[in-house]
Amino acid sequence: MADPRPPCPQGGAAVLEPSPALTGIDTVRRRYAGLSARAEGVPPGRALPGGALPPYLCGRLNHGRWPAGPPGSEMLGCADASLVEFGTGALRLRYATGLSPDVMRELNLPGYRTVLPGPRTTARLTEAVDTLPELSPWAAAVVGDFVGAVVLLKPRPDLAPLGETMSSCSFASLPFTVFLTGLGLHRLPPGFMFTEPSVYSLQESLLHEALLLWLNEAERVAAPFCAARDRATKVYVSWHNEWWSAGGCLRELFVYAHLPALRAAALERTSGPRAALLEEALRSADACARELLHSLTARRELFTPAGRELLADLGRLLPRRLPRRYS
Repeated sequence: MADPRPPCPQGGAAVLEPSPALTGIDTVRRRYAGLSARAEGVPPGRALPGGALPPYLCGRLNHGRWPAGPPGSEMLGCADASLVEFGTGALRLRYATGLSPDVMRELNLPGYRTVLPGPRTTARLTEAVDTLPELSPWAAAVVGDFVGAVVLLKPRPDLAPLGETMSSCSFASLPFTVFLTGLGLHRLPPGFMFTEPSVYSLQESLLHEALLLWLNEAERVAAPFCAARDRATKVYVSWHNEWWSAGGCLRELFVYAHLPALRAAALERTSGPRAALLEEALRSADACARELLHSLTARRELFTPAGRELLADLGRLLPRRLPRRYS
């Protein structure tokens, strides 16, 4: 693999390349096609639909079963919910008009309800997907490949008295689905917050969850850890002052290893107070990634050959230097 960290011309962001240690979308499609052909309860004449991979169906196929719902329920778990496309350019996504209550219970999201985007949110979602390919073609490709549905959430006042406490989430049991809240327009991990809604923050939230969804699929094909006990091994994470599982640290590393290039690209296009916050967020993502990489590579015995190859590729993603303008 060519080094994906070329020197940043005139302070620009590095151009990321996919890691060969990761499963690509074509392999993911072939895997689900194979599961579809072998699943229990496949109705006569039915097969894995073409186009975007259906989240609910793929989630059931991972358990060897074709869902028992009526035609049309493969995407979201209920036939009366639909997906509405947004975006006017090369990248187009779809938001869900609803989600099966059974699925919401399975995902353990009792404090939230699904909502439709209002006009301002729709405009921001559209701007986010329309401008992401110019900001980062690689990030746009990852989002396009691994986000089949976007579900907007709001907290239920009676069950979530603190209001929104997460900006986005995704679940291994429901592939290709990103959940966003209002904080997705403000928060940059690990602890930065725009005071006003930010289209960039929305782009990063989409990429953040798309990366985790990608890693989920890669792990279904090639396990990175030798055994379940290795995944559960505790690793200290300084900025949380907590011991996390090695599996959780790998997921965090996978995200933080990709964020510096995206944040550097956004920083090139930003000025004023937002630029100052973004600069600190860029430095923080780089530092978090390096700490996690150091901690996990020190425990190489936990990883399979595929896992060790993945760690090496993530290390190569980290910039040799941050853009000169901000260092």
